[in-house]
Amino acid sequence: MAEEYGGLKSNLGSEGWSLLGYARVAAALVVTVPLASLQYLMVNFVPGAWWPVAGLWHRTITALLGIRVTVVGQERHEGPVLYAANHISWLDIMVLGGLLPNASFIAKSEISGWGVIGSLCKLHKTVFVNRSRRTDSVRQRDSLTERVRGGDSLILFPEGTSTDGMRVSRFKSALFSVAEQADAATEHNLVIQPITLAYTEMNGMPLIRSQKPWVAWVGDMELFSHLRQFLGRARVEATLEFHAPITLAEAGGRKELAAYCEREIRMGLERAHRAELRHGPRAGLPAPAESPLLGGDQRLA
Repeated sequence: MAEEYGGLKSNLGSEGWSLLGYARVAAALVVTVPLASLQYLMVNFVPGAWWPVAGLWHRTITALLGIRVTVVGQERHEGPVLYAANHISWLDIMVLGGLLPNASFIAKSEISGWGVIGSLCKLHKTVFVNRSRRTDSVRQRDSLTERVRGGDSLILFPEGTSTDGMRVSRFKSALFSVAEQADAATEHNLVIQPITLAYTEMNGMPLIRSQKPWVAWVGDMELFSHLRQFLGRARVEATLEFHAPITLAEAGGRKELAAYCEREIRMGLERAHRAELRHGPRAGLPAPAESPLLGGDQRLA
């Protein structure tokens, strides 16, 4: 059991936990038990109204973890949207899950068997995809089709893994096959919107490269070991930049779509690292390209 949830049992009983960390775990449990119970009822008996409770849980946990989110640009709400975002940490789930209405994550099928974590993912109506078994492709296609026809949006991490938060890994165009399937289900009107996610400050100070592991969950680090480390930190600043949306037809194909999203998100991450989204471009650096979504609009979530 200690090995099973990324070392949960062993990590909860080991040294290194702060008073703040214990307090946050306790508060998260107090919030999760009633909201998860209510969400179970919503998913099973009122499936058309599943997101408000799920979104509330994500926003509440985000606040308990001390994460403040700055949103730049405008998320697309009309009709189903495929959001493509860079992936840094398990924190991404809470940040995005609480801000994108009626949007479910697309995740690898193994996560569905991760005990409590898998159960929480199912309560958020996560779409589990098995990329190695072709026999599951028809079932997965039907599941995606049903979701987008019902008006739900989807959240995809095209890198296929998490990064250190300083760079964007090459987007896997094969993962955008879900865009083709969802696009066909919406009579080729599906909108794809890239999102740059960046964690920029810790306790009011800019996060430098050596400190990124405080937030980023990469490599073979145990989930709950990282959780223990993060929960002792007081306050984190996260920035979401929404880029101009595009359709599969406008992109010209799956590979071109992946390239567009990767390029936009990479440039957004560079701007976040230079603090341009808060303070504007530094002298001598070009301003970001004009976009209908980036007119300097900024709000705190």
